[in-house]
Amino acid sequence: MTGLRRAIAALGLLASAGCVTASERSASCAIADGDRLWLVGALDNWRASARADLHIDPHPLPDVVTLDAHCTYLLKTGRTDRMTSREHGGQPVLPDGKPVPLGPVSFATGAKDGYFVMSLPTVWHAAGVKSGLGVEGLMDGVLLHEIMHTRQAELAGPQLDTLARANGIGEDDLTDNIVQERFGEDPTYRAAYERERDLLFAAAGAASDAQARSLAREALAALRARRARFFADENAFYEAFDDIFLTMEGMGQWLAYRHYVSPRGGAIDPTTALREVRRDGSQWTQDEGLALILVVDRLLPDWQARAFRDPDWRAEALLAAATGDSQ
Repeated sequence: MTGLRRAIAALGLLASAGCVTASERSASCAIADGDRLWLVGALDNWRASARADLHIDPHPLPDVVTLDAHCTYLLKTGRTDRMTSREHGGQPVLPDGKPVPLGPVSFATGAKDGYFVMSLPTVWHAAGVKSGLGVEGLMDGVLLHEIMHTRQAELAGPQLDTLARANGIGEDDLTDNIVQERFGEDPTYRAAYERERDLLFAAAGAASDAQARSLAREALAALRARRARFFADENAFYEAFDDIFLTMEGMGQWLAYRHYVSPRGGAIDPTTALREVRRDGSQWTQDEGLALILVVDRLLPDWQARAFRDPDWRAEALLAAATGDSQ
């Protein structure tokens, strides 16, 4: 996923396609019942998760672009009564004129007047996507992860733009894997990252809060040591990217996990839910970020208010507060 631009896509269609008049849509565009039902449920999940887990109002919604094999649908501010549609002939085009692949896509543009894009379940099924959660279940988590990013845009977006401009990083190169792409082939860096990640997951699953806090302090020290060693001189700017993306991706993964273990997400047992959310662990900011936010959620009450209020309450500051570290 690329920063805010690849944050997910797919709100909209709160009611059936039949709620939109023929004059508002292309005559041959009709959303399949299964796609419609998934979208209705996904939005219900967002409302519930935003309030119960993030402690924020789920509104307002961004403009929503969604697509199936034949048509692209645009919902202004996520409203079905403002939906328009057009046939795309197998070559979907976004409102800004940019083409988008006809496949399992999920992203959000980062501009202030941006929009949210996600293809419908029939497209994901046609592409052969598989998951132990079921395709729609997987998409539920992706939706929650990415729509949550749109709520972070006000805090993180300007910081990312400033950092990118200051360091000559183009839009296509600004991804949440930017640190991994730079240092991932360095075995010394990988070892440092893996130790840090493993300490955080151990803290999240510790038998007692005291043990969790002790392990989290080790992880915090390891994080600081890694950054001091590798993010120096011409690489110093990577520290800010590391902190921002650990926070954003960690919160997104945590929100998906919380959904899966909740009754609305199927009350999946935590071990299974964690395995499915982590997948193969190949996306470092997602994997370590998940572990970090699991620890923060365990040890720091009302951390969400800090994370959504102040741009300085990112990964390291949240973990330090959770461990009682005053440095």
